[in-house]
Amino acid sequence: LWRISLFYFFLAMKNASLVLAIQCRLYMGPSSLSTEDEPKLGLYAGVDYDKDDFVGYPEVAIPLVDFTDSWNRETDLSNDVMEFIEGYIWTAEYAGSKWEGNFTSTLAVPGIGVLANYHSGTHNVDWLQGSALIGKGSLFHPGESHPARGAITNHDNMTMRASRPIKKGEEIFANFGQVWDGNGTVDDVYGDKLTRWDYEEADKIIDRVLEFMVKHEDELTDELKDEVLDFILFKVLRAAAGSHAKVIRSLIPAHPGKLQKVKDMGGTFAYRNPDLIKSQKWLQKHTVCVDNLETKASTISNAGRGAFATRDIKTGGIIAPVPTLHIADEELLQMFDIIQVEDEEGEKSDIYDENKSRGQQLLLNYCFGHPESSLLLFPISPMVTQINHAPPEKANARLSWSNNLFWGNSPDLQDMTPEELSQYHHVGITLELYALRDIEQGDEVFIDYGFLWEEAWNDHMQNYEEVDWPIKAYDLKGEYVEKPYKTKAERESLPYPKGVQTACFIIEEDMPDGLRNVNEKGDDIVLFSGPKIFEEFTGNKMYMCDIINRESSKDFLYNYTVIAINEEVDTQVIDVPHFAITFIDLPYTSDLHQANAFRHPIGIPDVIFPQAWRDKR
Repeated sequence: LWRISLFYFFLAMKNASLVLAIQCRLYMGPSSLSTEDEPKLGLYAGVDYDKDDFVGYPEVAIPLVDFTDSWNRETDLSNDVMEFIEGYIWTAEYAGSKWEGNFTSTLAVPGIGVLANYHSGTHNVDWLQGSALIGKGSLFHPGESHPARGAITNHDNMTMRASRPIKKGEEIFANFGQVWDGNGTVDDVYGDKLTRWDYEEADKIIDRVLEFMVKHEDELTDELKDEVLDFILFKVLRAAAGSHAKVIRSLIPAHPGKLQKVKDMGGTFAYRNPDLIKSQKWLQKHTVCVDNLETKASTISNAGRGAFATRDIKTGGIIAPVPTLHIADEELLQMFDIIQVEDEEGEKSDIYDENKSRGQQLLLNYCFGHPESSLLLFPISPMVTQINHAPPEKANARLSWSNNLFWGNSPDLQDMTPEELSQYHHVGITLELYALRDIEQGDEVFIDYGFLWEEAWNDHMQNYEEVDWPIKAYDLKGEYVEKPYKTKAERESLPYPKGVQTACFIIEEDMPDGLRNVNEKGDDIVLFSGPKIFEEFTGNKMYMCDIINRESSKDFLYNYTVIAINEEVDTQVIDVPHFAITFIDLPYTSDLHQANAFRHPIGIPDVIFPQAWRDKR
């Protein structure tokens, strides 16, 4: 086995050398959290990142509409598939797509959205949600039909930024939100369990102590520095943190001379877990660069976005490893109308009405598949989902199975049936994308999607008719950058297009004493207090809203009084600025729900497709 591993290591190094040596900013390899029983891939920083630097390139977000509900869990197989996929998707609020459906809306975000792991002790990247939430304009011309409408996602620019300084070689851990963190609470009877909040508090204390010691450097002897640190750790901290003080204290070196070292290493978490920062030698041996691609508007008409090389890549060079999430039952991507039924005991439940199809999940277009198999593979490497089709003579890249054991690859999975794969809950099926000819920096990368995909697209184009297209939320966003939003009275005579609704970003505060705080309908009246800067825009503060009044503002174009709707509770909000309002499509009305929207998986070449996966024959 070691000889095989060594062979593939040198083969990978040979292929990697065919990529022009420009510093890689992001690597993929075995996670520091990986074990033999729980294998995990991870991402590693290829350079030092400062706080707020972007990490990786912005990705698309692919909505999954009413996907995680009970109707997709009716069999052991479907429940196994859902339990696996659920661990890799995001709640829809991160991209502002929570109104795509009436029940549950989630997101598949490839690249860093899947490969960045969770750690209970820390995170070093977080979504810059505003970049996706307040994007302006559409990929298509307003009011015009287009063959790709509904076939590609409108949700993009999902951008991760460093939430603290990240050292070169450090593994990337994402902020998974309060649900994963337990809402900031830990069952900690003895006050001795470490959480990321403890590390954050310890870092704050170290920063304050260092600031104090620098400020009074001329007055403090080494003995006095010891006394200052002891006083803070054993007197001040005990009073401030109570029984949890001992946990925070355990993270801080008792010697003042080591505090700067902790800060220089990136904080108490990095200081206590030095194995999470890998050496350049380790990165060269165990990882592969995953920032060879970026996304821009495709050079192909009707294609939308495309993937472009960020550096020169020679013939045979690895463009990207392509680990995948395996979806062992393609039927789970079917969508139907949802109806309510009542059983013999009068209990009501919602189910799919399989007589009324609503098409297929958009995710299908981003998956690899084969006509003889129910198995789908969703590629999770950065930017790979943006690679467009070209016929064989024009494609400049090709997919093949990876044999590199460091890239999350388990070759024995090719001998399992789709049903058996449904019980395997790890990333283990990996392809690799390599160059068929020299690719220059800035070239668009293409692969051959296969004859069946091309035939389906040609049929779609043949049946496509140019018609007037209903105006959607994305069309209006660009129009209303400075144009005043309509009040309820104005919409009575000139309504917005059908299916479009205003939404507001609102952080509220109570009305000042002495001012009215309840309106004539009994709704609370509150004052807008944010978001006021780009970083404060988050999906969990986004509400459907109805504008009832508008006034000119020298600072924000216009200020509005709105009625915000949160779980059927209305709140009147005063002084909402123009920039805090946007448009959304109401449930089941966005382009992805349109009848006859193109759907077809990307073909895996028949000659490499495993026999064990062909369960449709």
